[in-house]
Amino acid sequence: MNCVIKPIPITKVKVDKSVMTYLMNFGTTIELGTFAWAIECGDRRLLVDTGCPADVQSSSGFPATQVYTLTEGLAKIGWDINDADIVILTHLHLDHIAYAKELKRATFIIQYEEFKAALNPHPAYKGFYPSEVIRKILSGLRIEYVSGDKEIVEGVSVMLTPGHTPGGQTVVVNTIKGKVAITGFCCIRENFEPPVKGISEDFIIPGIHIDIVKLYESMSRIKKAANIVIAIHDNKYFNVKQIP
Repeated sequence: MNCVIKPIPITKVKVDKSVMTYLMNFGTTIELGTFAWAIECGDRRLLVDTGCPADVQSSSGFPATQVYTLTEGLAKIGWDINDADIVILTHLHLDHIAYAKELKRATFIIQYEEFKAALNPHPAYKGFYPSEVIRKILSGLRIEYVSGDKEIVEGVSVMLTPGHTPGGQTVVVNTIKGKVAITGFCCIRENFEPPVKGISEDFIIPGIHIDIVKLYESMSRIKKAANIVIAIHDNKYFNVKQIP
């Protein structure tokens, strides 16, 4: 089964580049995108992440502007809010899940390790998981918990890629151009294609992480598994209609 992926831009966000490139590029402001990712596989329609209202990011210290609401973004590709029957959440930071309650007929795929961490976060990263808000978003949803790698439907699977969060999952999609990986952690193209060398051998590690070693290993695993890597916050996808 060959599938296609359609980026849905939700917000534009201004950040210091060091947020995305660990111990590098301090004082340089860049623009990121927050996206949902629509996957069409024959007659199956899946969504990866939901994006969030711009004020969710702005109130967290990352100034954001709205591009589309999720409903508006889906309409731009000819989808209705009820078309997706499966939603895969890469991880449970608010900018990836805040619109979840609008997808009323979907089953949500979440790594169980991520669910546990989000509702009982370690003090070291508690600020990334406002547990009561997350609990409210997830309550009433139809959720399928997975542990590790799993095929979700023909042509789409998830791969456990921790490091940014305890239970981040990357979505691997079969396409006519090979396997495409939608990363399970916040990154930009430069993390996988470093223009200059950082502290790591092959990559520039994203600036937000809980375990640098696990994140490096997750990046290595993705690079080996995929022909095309979608770095989920890279702003190039504002201008991409379909992958491949």
